Amino acid sequence: MSRSNDIPDAAYRAIFLGVILYFALVVYSAMTGDVIASLAAEFVFGTIAIGVGVVLFDLADGELSAALGGAVFLIVGGIAQFGALFTQSPTLDQVSSLLVFVGIGLYLYVTWTAE
Repeated sequence: MSRSNDIPDAAYRAIFLGVILYFALVVYSAMTGDVIASLAAEFVFGTIAIGVGVVLFDLADGELSAALGGAVFLIVGGIAQFGALFTQSPTLDQVSSLLVFVGIGLYLYVTWTAE
């Protein structure tokens, strides 16, 4: 996990801004019932999951670790989110959420135990 300094600050800023955009879209969608905002929030959710997964994959550096597991869960969860977005499958949406939840849990574990 010593490679965290190799990740550009722009990547972390983009993820942070994506999270803010996601929550803004969710709140706006909930307040207005705007379907387009809801779909945009789902798209941003998948994009954030894949983005964080790529950062974790880079940090894992090919080693079998919690970072690699988190990366796989997040990337697959993000892809599943896009599948749910395009098919409107509630099952795929739940699978995506579960995968991303596990991936974020592993991400938190990795950052918590980082030296």
